[in-house]
Amino acid sequence: MHKQSVSQSIALRPKKTFSKWREPLTTLPNLVKNQIDSYQILIDRDMPLILQEFNPMMDYTEKKFALEFVAVELGVPKHTEVYTKENKLTYEAPMRARVRLTNKTLGTVKEQEIFMADFPMMTVHGTFIINGVERVVVPQLARSFGVFFDIDDIKGGRYFGAKIIPNRGVWIELLSEPDDNLIVRIDKKRKFGVVPLLRAMGYASDEAIIKAFKTEKGKNVIKTLIEKESVKTVQESYIEVYKKLRDGDLATAENAKDFFTAMFSPERYDLSPVGRFRMNKRFGMSTEGKEAERRTLSKDDIAMIIEHIITLNNDKDAVEDDIDHMGSRRVRYVGEMMAASIRKGMLQMKRNIQDKMSVIDTSTTLPVTIVNQRPLQARIKEFFTTNQLSQLMVQENLLAEVEHLRTLSALGPGGLTRERA
Repeated sequence: MHKQSVSQSIALRPKKTFSKWREPLTTLPNLVKNQIDSYQILIDRDMPLILQEFNPMMDYTEKKFALEFVAVELGVPKHTEVYTKENKLTYEAPMRARVRLTNKTLGTVKEQEIFMADFPMMTVHGTFIINGVERVVVPQLARSFGVFFDIDDIKGGRYFGAKIIPNRGVWIELLSEPDDNLIVRIDKKRKFGVVPLLRAMGYASDEAIIKAFKTEKGKNVIKTLIEKESVKTVQESYIEVYKKLRDGDLATAENAKDFFTAMFSPERYDLSPVGRFRMNKRFGMSTEGKEAERRTLSKDDIAMIIEHIITLNNDKDAVEDDIDHMGSRRVRYVGEMMAASIRKGMLQMKRNIQDKMSVIDTSTTLPVTIVNQRPLQARIKEFFTTNQLSQLMVQENLLAEVEHLRTLSALGPGGLTRERA
């Protein structure tokens, strides 16, 4: 009893510290949390979404086979971090997908689990171990997606233009000329008028185009452009766009329409949630709901941007967007950059699968005979070994390691090049 009362009285005494140490006012945050979170989002959300994007994969005739990725899962890493470093191995886990093949000729449906790739895993401190060496994927400070308005000085006058920058897909430049003419350039190819673009995007008649513009000035400018334009029908507009982008190829209305539709399809064109959010906010549209989730360009988006260029041209105090402003830039972490590589690999896989479907015997019922995973494996390996932003970790001391993980680089794919910076 006596011992217990002594220990209780000691516990109740105020604790005194005679050193200079003071308890910190705040706890130290996890300095590499953004890297770890980004990779976790890739595994939990982005990977299943990418596979869903390619469902179903059909043969070219769409009459023989349909292949679907039902689910994807990552296994447990084969070895520990320490073991992989000691034995010059890669710290990775097997990625498997559940694949369903429908044979339309025989009317059979078979499901199978297929090994897709060895997927490099992130360590608890935000690095990767590739062939026994610790690597860091440096976050990239890149130009944000969306629409930017800039100025060209032509013959002493200020003329506004716009650039629509997507996450993936064609770049669209809209430019004004001194004679109130408005022209388009897609992917730095030859220029053409905005009226054929508006017709091809879905405005079938002259009235529909004029109605899309809200301001009186916008309506007047577009009326003048319609009168000047030699291309009068939707079919001619498709051919006009096709000729400018695929010079030398024979253009038929059907070919040109398919080409244009494919160019702005969700598979080829992605404005990204960031680009859509910035565009909607810029034009006072809703940043929530169905409209905010759309990732492609619509005819209304193009009309709205053209109208804004006309408004800026008629405002003496108008200023262009500052492309170097930090508000026009964003940080791309490892998860987002790797998702782009995986999508590229899946796109190549899709082409291989479709080629195989067209030549393979129609009695085939197992998915494994059609799926070739090599393009995906190659893209994942390429991302970690040859990407400019995948670097050998600086390991002089702990601070150097943390600094390397938190460095922002403007270089890399989709960023600046050393020659042009």
